[in-house]
Amino acid sequence: MVSFKVFIFIKCVYIRKGVLNTFMIYGYARVSSKEQTLERQLKILQEKGIDKTNIFKEFCSGKTFKDRIEYQRLLEKCQVGDTIYFTSLDRFSRNIAETTEQLKILEKRGIKAVFIAEGISTEMRGVAELIISIFSWVAQEERTRLLERQAQGYKALKRNNQGKMISKNGKPIGKQPLQLNNKQIELLEKYKRNELDITKTELARLLGISRSVLYKKVLALGEADK
Repeated sequence: MVSFKVFIFIKCVYIRKGVLNTFMIYGYARVSSKEQTLERQLKILQEKGIDKTNIFKEFCSGKTFKDRIEYQRLLEKCQVGDTIYFTSLDRFSRNIAETTEQLKILEKRGIKAVFIAEGISTEMRGVAELIISIFSWVAQEERTRLLERQAQGYKALKRNNQGKMISKNGKPIGKQPLQLNNKQIELLEKYKRNELDITKTELARLLGISRSVLYKKVLALGEADK
């Protein structure tokens, strides 16, 4: 008696409105502008076995998901049971509120999202909390790096003879004390001697300074409140 071994390769299938369908796997690649390249993301997605015809390419900063034309096209094409692969979480979104809302939409529609770099998918329990934690950590890291870069930049700046940091064009950086010219000082002195019949508001307007600055300058000249 001859025995036969039968090897059956099965695709994931489901019945939708009486029609047998296969679960589809899509990829989504995004960069902020056309000057940037999608090459690295496309390579990662194709290494996951995603056909290049099923990879949606977006050249958009993507502040909101509504602005992403290709992403919206992808959602229209997806059906229950389909999967979308993203190379990393930041290619999906950098905004916690937007991400949380979009994950709810995908879950409601029965679409799975996989984030390759982070090694997580929406099938995992507590994935929303995990993503929020990742966002918080990334935001803190970016903040720390920004402060470090600022500190390095300030260190590299030259200083004038008063110890104030100066920019490349030689101008002092930061808020500088107000320096009045001779004409402004003369107006203040006349006001102090009651030679000007105007209010402080009018005087400030003539000098081109704010009332708060005027009070400081007038007081510095020893004028009593008028």
